[in-house]
Amino acid sequence: MDEDGAVERRKVQRRLIVRFGVAVTLVLLTGVYKRAACFNGSDPNSGTETTENGDAAFYWASMFNKAAQISSLTATIHTLPLTLMLALGMRRRIYCNCDTQILLSFVCLTISLSLMAYLRWWMN
Repeated sequence: MDEDGAVERRKVQRRLIVRFGVAVTLVLLTGVYKRAACFNGSDPNSGTETTENGDAAFYWASMFNKAAQISSLTATIHTLPLTLMLALGMRRRIYCNCDTQILLSFVCLTISLSLMAYLRWWMN
């Protein structure tokens, strides 16, 4: 392998590691937050999000948390090291998709945290 190819491969690996680290951190944060906020997710059809509190903000906080978790899991799957084997054009599309999923996850988690803060500080 020539020197330029090795340098490019190391740059791609560093970008991949950073994206993977951010995505895994978001997965862990959404999981911890889900348990801390008492979002009972064992049965998605049970409707437990609305029976505990009865407030629509609690329901939407739970839904945004689920969306954040799904987005961060998708980003984690996209950044697996198998993407290094793909062609350069395919990698760029995957990186763009991964960045979009990470941003979506961050926005959903922020909205969910804001709704729970609203419930904690102004409703109790």
